[in-house]
Amino acid sequence: MMYPPQILLPGPTPVPPSVNLAMQQAMSDHRGAVFTRVKNHVTAQLQDLFKVGADGGVAVIPTTGTGALETAVQNFFNPGDRVIGVSTGAFGERFVDIAEKMGVEVRHIRVPYGQAFDPQHVIETLDEEHHIKGILVTHNETSTGVLNPVTQLAELLKHHPNRPLLIVDSISGVPSVPLTIEQDDVDVIVAASQKGFMCPPGLGILALSARAREHVLKDRPGRLFFDLQPYLAGQFPYTPAVSLWNGLEEALNLLEQEGVEARLARHRLMAQMTHAFGAAAGMEPAVDPAVASPTVTALHVAEGFEPQEFRNQTAVLGLQIAGGMGPWHHEMVRIGHVGALMPNQLFEGLSTLAHLLPRGLDGVQAAWKVWHDNLAIQKEAYR
Repeated sequence: MMYPPQILLPGPTPVPPSVNLAMQQAMSDHRGAVFTRVKNHVTAQLQDLFKVGADGGVAVIPTTGTGALETAVQNFFNPGDRVIGVSTGAFGERFVDIAEKMGVEVRHIRVPYGQAFDPQHVIETLDEEHHIKGILVTHNETSTGVLNPVTQLAELLKHHPNRPLLIVDSISGVPSVPLTIEQDDVDVIVAASQKGFMCPPGLGILALSARAREHVLKDRPGRLFFDLQPYLAGQFPYTPAVSLWNGLEEALNLLEQEGVEARLARHRLMAQMTHAFGAAAGMEPAVDPAVASPTVTALHVAEGFEPQEFRNQTAVLGLQIAGGMGPWHHEMVRIGHVGALMPNQLFEGLSTLAHLLPRGLDGVQAAWKVWHDNLAIQKEAYR
């Protein structure tokens, strides 16, 4: 009997059984009473998760994360508008590339792979420029495993005399790593279904502040499918992905049951386990723990291996891991620990990797110690 491979990817991520079951419900009219209930419930859940406030809004569009980034650019900027784009890896560069292809002029701040951006540098750049309408940043850079200081930047921008819109790609961040509109003073958060939301790919999610809603362009050349106005009004201008909405409703139920703090603690624990494994097993982590992502870890491939060869051998053992991206393509692999994954499942996957490594057992013991020590802390807290 063939069993599905174990997935330690930064996306797509494992889909919980109850989410799969929800997506198997009978198809329904997307303008009928059955689906209207789902639409209203999911919208309310997302508004609460993102803390958009009474005058903010959310939109769920049948597209991928990249489509959601394109949606953000098309709805806030006309050709010729000027923005600052901050990239700390491949997906930050993609956000900049989308804006440039849409005719937007970008002042590009490039940060070396493996490092986080400096909020003060972004502010200094803003002070040097004129007529900047937006700042495009990545919250959690999937290609490198860096968590950027978005909330610190938002705090600096809050009282800036020329405050532009802060638009954040959090596709591999939220909801595993908290980021909200009102509490964190962010204007737009872009997310997608296939990572922390524990659903298959296919839904782009945008959360907007009240300020951002006022800035949505009413008539932008070259925009039709990605026009946010009908989505924000609760309409379906085009057929929605009905089954994915059903799955998202159940996924949001699960996220609510776990809670924000417990979810972040679980992801941080798995990041620490992965870092400990890599350091002890001869696969040195690529990012300083001070800026490390809770959802994905880049590791140097073990000595004697090429990344693709290493991934091929892990696949034979029934485990899927991701390759490096950009300049890290030939020296890194990436371990995803995001979404529905639990520490015991991560430990199983790391133990599988250990079979390929001369120091693999050392890595397993290091990961086990991190996990064990965390369990001891939890037990003490409940005494």
